[in-house]
Amino acid sequence: MVLGSRERRIVNISKSKKPPVDRAAATTHRSIATDAEKVTATRELAQAMPASPDWAASPALQALVKAWSADADAIEAQAKKAGDLRTQRRTVVAQQYALRRDWQVTKAQVMSTATALCGGSTDRLKALSLDVIEHARLGALAAPAGLAVTPGKLSGDVGAAWTRGLARHGFIAQHAVNQADAATYSVPVACTKAKLTLHGMPSGSSLSFRVAAIDPTSPTGQSPWSAWVVGNVR
Repeated sequence: MVLGSRERRIVNISKSKKPPVDRAAATTHRSIATDAEKVTATRELAQAMPASPDWAASPALQALVKAWSADADAIEAQAKKAGDLRTQRRTVVAQQYALRRDWQVTKAQVMSTATALCGGSTDRLKALSLDVIEHARLGALAAPAGLAVTPGKLSGDVGAAWTRGLARHGFIAQHAVNQADAATYSVPVACTKAKLTLHGMPSGSSLSFRVAAIDPTSPTGQSPWSAWVVGNVR
């Protein structure tokens, strides 16, 4: 039988084809992200590999696996040491906080004892190389600033708000139907916040507000009144 050119090429290819060659490379798919996983993977492999028939024929592989196991042991020991150090650091930091607190308490006792010893004398305290607290007297408070009057959220509500400033003892607020007529002035209302809301007022009416700061150092017990400000009731 005479073969055609196509058949001859097929026969030649089939005759010249060599058996496949293994090109596998060793690796491990075990999880080795953390130090603990590295140690576990190394020990598992070190225990499993001697079961292979190739193990006894390779002293080099045996020596390397032994070295690898030693590396894993060192990682484990160092990780334990790092954990111990972190625990010690937390303990040391907590102790430092306690020592700082004790120092602050003792400092306060030193200062109060020195103040009592020197009878509050600036010269005697400075002779102990201590500084003194200067108590500057504040002047009389000015009238509160920034007073604004706006309708409230509900019908019959009206609110006033102002700037707190240096006031520390609260305020007194007063409203009037007619600021030119003292007979329409309300009784002053004390308030701790820099705002006041009135309820149940005639809806759509106008009210005038003024405010003063409570000032114990003032002969009148208060700062001057702010200027009247007019606003509408909701």
